[in-house]
Amino acid sequence: MGANKNIKQEEWELLANELFNKQAGTSEKPTNTNSVTSEEWEELQRLSKQIDLHYQLKQYSPTKAWYEVKNQIRSNNKSKRTIHLRILQIAAAVVIALLIGSAAYYVGQSNLGNKHMAEVTVDDAGLSQLELSDGTLVTLNRDTKINYPDQFNGSSREVSIEGEAFFEVKPNPDKPFIIHAGDATIRVLGTSFTVNAYPGSDRVEVIVATGKVQFSKTKSSNGTNQVILDPGEKGTYEHASQNLGKMVNTDLNFLAWKTRTLVFSETSLEEVIQHLNKVYRVQIKLADSNLNQLLLNAHFEREPLDFILEVISSTHGLTVQKQGEHYLLLKKEA
Repeated sequence: MGANKNIKQEEWELLANELFNKQAGTSEKPTNTNSVTSEEWEELQRLSKQIDLHYQLKQYSPTKAWYEVKNQIRSNNKSKRTIHLRILQIAAAVVIALLIGSAAYYVGQSNLGNKHMAEVTVDDAGLSQLELSDGTLVTLNRDTKINYPDQFNGSSREVSIEGEAFFEVKPNPDKPFIIHAGDATIRVLGTSFTVNAYPGSDRVEVIVATGKVQFSKTKSSNGTNQVILDPGEKGTYEHASQNLGKMVNTDLNFLAWKTRTLVFSETSLEEVIQHLNKVYRVQIKLADSNLNQLLLNAHFEREPLDFILEVISSTHGLTVQKQGEHYLLLKKEA
C-alpha cells in the first residue's frame, strides 16, 4: 500500500468533486491524486452510490448511513483495516456533504411549493368553481380573485382572496385551512362558509353555513382580536375602525349569488332590488323613493329576472321600463 497516508485538503476536495460530478460510466481513479489507491477508489465509488441511492429515494438518513459504513468496515478483513479507516474518513465527508445537500433540497422544495402559486380571476361573465389539491371546493362570485398553491405543503393550507367566494373546506384536523382576506384572516379545519372581501368595500364579512370558523385581525390592534363563528352567525371586520364583531345572520339571501334562490318575507322593495342587482348583475332603480318601503313576500328558485320583475310589478301595480341592462320601476299612470 505504499501510498502516502496523509491526504491533503486539496485532495479531499478533488475526491469529493470526482465522486459527485463524474460522468456516467466513468470508474477510473482520478489521476490528479496519489493518496488513494485503485482499490480504495473502487470502494469509495461503491459507498457513494449506496448513499446517493438513499438520497434519490428521499429516504436518506445520515445516522443510518454512518452506521452502515462503520459496520461494513468492521466486517472486512483485518488486513484491510488501514485502507478502510481512510475510506471511513472520506465517507464521513461524503455523509456531511449529503446532509447539507439534503437540507438544501428539502428547504428548496418547501420554498418551491410556496412559489408555485396559481391565480384564478372571475370577471363579470359569470361564476366559477374550482377544486383545490386537498379536495376543497371554492365557488367564486364575479369580480373575484383567488391565489392558491398547486400543492399545500407544510402544516397549513393557505390561500388569499379578493372578492366573494363560498368555501367547502375538506376536513383535515392536522392541517388548518387559512384564508387571507385583506386585513382579516379566516382559519378553519373543515366547514362551509362565505367570505365577502371586495377591495373597494369598507368591510370583510364571513357568514358560516356549517362548522366553526375563527375570524381574526391580521394585524394586532385595540379591541377584540378574534371571534369564533358558529353556523348561522356573521363576522364583520371594519377597515376604518379595525373593529371585529359577530352577530346572528339575518340575511336569508347571503348565498343567492351562488344558488339563485331568493326568499323575501316582508322585505322592503329597496332591499329586494339590492339583492336583484347583486345576483343578476343589473341596475334596477325605483322612479319614486316612496316605493322603497313597499313590502314583498315571495320565494324564487332560479327564476329569470324578467319573471321576478313581472311578479313585483303585478303585486304593487308598477310598470317596468327596460333599457339594455337598466330597469326602472314606476307607478302605473291612473
